[in-house]
Amino acid sequence: MTRITLPYPPPISACFTNARGKGRVATPRYKAWTEESLWSLKAQKPRQFAGEVSIYVGLVAPDKRIRDAGNCDKAIMDVLVKAGVIKDDSNRYVKRVTYEWRPEGEPCVVLINDFEGAVS
Repeated sequence: MTRITLPYPPPISACFTNARGKGRVATPRYKAWTEESLWSLKAQKPRQFAGEVSIYVGLVAPDKRIRDAGNCDKAIMDVLVKAGVIKDDSNRYVKRVTYEWRPEGEPCVVLINDFEGAVS
């Protein structure tokens, strides 16, 4: 198992915007989060997975607002791919993703394991 910590991810609605003449582009907030996360990953030196994986994400909300953990998926998976931790975030490689809201701790903990097949 590989354990990674990341800053709290932005929701998908804060990751991209429409730019006249360019289409969808990354927002400054998403770019800053990605850069901070890539530096964090570089310092942590996580294992690089070449095959199928199972991913657990534990989130600690930064405030009391109601949130949707699935909205954080895009940022987390994309940074794992960009850093080379996982080969791709498609269903060819990512076989299971589990999200959990944690009451305290680091803002975002990611656990990655080699995928061992379906649960009976």
